[in-house]
Amino acid sequence: MPKQPIAVELEAINRDGETQVVRDSGLTVQGYSVYLRAVEASGLALATWVADYDTIGPAYELAERLSVALAIPLTVLVPGLLILVKGEPTATAGPTTAN
Repeated sequence: MPKQPIAVELEAINRDGETQVVRDSGLTVQGYSVYLRAVEASGLALATWVADYDTIGPAYELAERLSVALAIPLTVLVPGLLILVKGEPTATAGPTTAN
């Protein structure tokens, strides 16, 4: 039986390449991952990796588009806040760190 998508998730990747799932501005962010969370018929929730990006702009844009296209919520799990700019279709503001 097919999986039912329930959320799009945008998560930050730390310097060790692990996904961060907490909001903590003290963490060093090296990139961003987009996941699609789905529920199987058994009720088990699984996350499927979609893409990785070096900066938050393209990652957020993809996550937002998936969320709208699939009519499911977007969950943002990154350090700091995303600032939505009125009049523009996507938000690209957010924290970035220099190496």
